[in-house]
Amino acid sequence: MDIESVEFSLRNTLGDVTSALRMRIQQKGLKFACRIPLELPDALVGDPSRLRQIMINLVGNALKFTARGEISVRVAMEAETAHPAVFHFSVSDTGIGIPLEKQKLIFEAFTQSDSSTTREYGGTGLGLSISSRLVALMGGNIWVESQPGEGSTFHFKLGFGLQKFPASGALPPEPPGPTQAPPPDQRRFQILLAEDNPVNQKVAVRFLQKKVIP
Repeated sequence: MDIESVEFSLRNTLGDVTSALRMRIQQKGLKFACRIPLELPDALVGDPSRLRQIMINLVGNALKFTARGEISVRVAMEAETAHPAVFHFSVSDTGIGIPLEKQKLIFEAFTQSDSSTTREYGGTGLGLSISSRLVALMGGNIWVESQPGEGSTFHFKLGFGLQKFPASGALPPEPPGPTQAPPPDQRRFQILLAEDNPVNQKVAVRFLQKKVIP
């Protein structure tokens, strides 16, 4: 299996995951949040298809074992100065949880925590095994933290390059000289924001304050 190295948008890639699973999330009546810090770099170099596949498998697994509550995706950067930069992804749910003695087994092919989960929830357990193999192939590591009845959090770390000139590949514009200053923008905006998730509301407001309000 080949791993690509192409330029891509982190937020667009994770947005594809949300789009692919939105219907299933809504059908189960679950809350879903994708928490990406505003300052996190978006223009990366790596394999977006494999990252998308890993995330769909992990969020899909969380959907299978979560009857109520929330599924959340978080992304953080651990080592920006490293080459490649190290990103920490996590997928948390409020589902049935996994006993400690079973947590290593779930990444093996055709293995779930016990046979009753297969009967009740279906599936073969291949999604987690595939995700584990893809993460390893991309030079990362994956693990789970869980308590029975308290949900699970799947973590994985991957390295991605940072695009040098993400806008268009051209050289960045020259900064204004010491006697020059960009003219102030006197326009005023009225923005209607519709979002039912309280966490996403706060993230969106922070984004608008940073990008629009001087």
